[in-house]
Amino acid sequence: MSLFRSAGIISMGLLLVASAGAEIKSEFSRNRGPRENRAFTFAQAASPLSDDAATNARCFLVGGRADPNSAPLAAIQDGKLPVGGDQPGANFFFAPGTDGGRIVIDLGQPTRVAQVSTYSWHRDTRGPQVYKLYGSDGAGKDFILQLGAERDPAQAGWTFLSAIDTRPPAGTDGARPTYEFGGQYAARTWDPAGPLGTFRYILLDVRRTGGHEQFDQTFFSEIDVCDGKQHKPAVAIDFDTSETPELAEWVDKTLRPTCLEWYPKIVAMLPSQGFTAPTRLSVTFKKDMQGVAHTAGTRIVCAEPWFKRNLRGEAAGAVVHELVHVAQQYRRMRGGRANPSWLVEGVADYIRWFLYEPPEHRPRVNPRRSHYRDGYRTTGAFLDYLIRSGRKDLILNINATMREGRYDESLWKTWAGKPLDELWDEFVATPRSQ
Repeated sequence: MSLFRSAGIISMGLLLVASAGAEIKSEFSRNRGPRENRAFTFAQAASPLSDDAATNARCFLVGGRADPNSAPLAAIQDGKLPVGGDQPGANFFFAPGTDGGRIVIDLGQPTRVAQVSTYSWHRDTRGPQVYKLYGSDGAGKDFILQLGAERDPAQAGWTFLSAIDTRPPAGTDGARPTYEFGGQYAARTWDPAGPLGTFRYILLDVRRTGGHEQFDQTFFSEIDVCDGKQHKPAVAIDFDTSETPELAEWVDKTLRPTCLEWYPKIVAMLPSQGFTAPTRLSVTFKKDMQGVAHTAGTRIVCAEPWFKRNLRGEAAGAVVHELVHVAQQYRRMRGGRANPSWLVEGVADYIRWFLYEPPEHRPRVNPRRSHYRDGYRTTGAFLDYLIRSGRKDLILNINATMREGRYDESLWKTWAGKPLDELWDEFVATPRSQ
């Protein structure tokens, strides 16, 4: 059964797929024009979930590569939806000019999967979805996880589940009306008789939509794997070394365990009333990036050249500094005060240098050439002195006021007993700063 109105308001389709002796069904629904909405509400399909089995899964590519403008792969499982029909930073999509790629969702253990739903949104040729869906428990002798781009999954221990194609039907000439491609799409695969199967791994073999020579890679907004249970988000950090494979071993052996240990600690150090820290973030290494690292929201981006030179030194600590920025989430609130950047960076370097790094690596301050407004290590050392001298709640107070837009320099007298300049003079006079 299919329905496709040329007016483009709503579309749906139903495809029956025989697989492993079961009648697996796949259907899709589309919103277009005035029916497109931020909540992804469809007439014939459920909206995306934020607590499905994929919430805490590990997602990675076994074929293809991401577009440089794509969101991290974590976008397909974070429960956050785009707010418009052309928002690259809120969707995952493959690189232009390629045939597509392969996405694996690792649920961590064999799971009775009831259904798989995929969502996309684009105003033009990146809207439709074209992919084949597979599942595997990973236990077979012939199972291959790292398929690459060409290997047939059905010959490598994967069970074929469905073939999804939400594009408009081709005309008598075999061409598809690409002007009809835009909109919001939801596709679902399920078995009315019971679960799809018991799988640890879900594979999407994604193809381009064919609507453009280059810009026809689907904008995947969310992928839900449902097992009938609710899954509270746990801390999940996605690491992307696709551009820098030579860093993969260091990331797996050193950086990943460091981040998984220290991010929860950092979150606990920086609480404030009514605030919940992000539970999913990403660390991406860029091959040709200059500098060291920067953070935007929950996305940490690192410069491969610098990290390659510093793997035995400051590399992990630099990422710990960026983890603090993810936990801070200081945004300019309407009517609130602007936060001083020297203090934002100083808090991050205090946690990095005086809590994470070993004591012998802690920076020393030259009082003749330094000032507390220098930020980074200098401000971090200044904060460390104040905390060690009895101002135990200083970081808690600084963090809460900056996150809530209430920071004011006059608060230092309340927090630490003196104005900032006098506190700096006190610090400079101590032997530790000499």
